[in-house]
Amino acid sequence: MAKKTSGGYRFRVSDAVEVPLRGTMLRLKRVAGQPSVDALEPGSVVRLESPGGELRDVAVKDVSVTGGRATQAKLDRYGQLDVIISPEDAAAGGRPVTIGWFVVGG
Repeated sequence: MAKKTSGGYRFRVSDAVEVPLRGTMLRLKRVAGQPSVDALEPGSVVRLESPGGELRDVAVKDVSVTGGRATQAKLDRYGQLDVIISPEDAAAGGRPVTIGWFVVGG
C-alpha cells in the first residue's frame, strides 16, 4: 500500500489543554486537505497560525487519535487528531495557543 502524501492541509484547534508532565495537547479538526498522518508524527515541525495571522513553527512531541493509535485510516475517517507540543511552544511570544488557531501545512 502506497503512503499518502500530505499536500496542503488545514486543521482548526478545537481545544488546547495542559497535560501534566507532557506538554500542551492540541485537539485538531481537519477543515481542508487530505493530510498524511506521517506529516504530524512526533519530531515533525508544524506551523501554527493565530486568528490574527501570527505564524509560529512548533515541534510535535506526540500524537494520538480518539480511540487509540494514530493511523491514516482513522485520520481519513474522523478528521481528528491530538498532538502534544511543549508548553514553551504553546505560550511563545506571550500569546498562548487556544481554540481558533490553525495548524497549516503543505
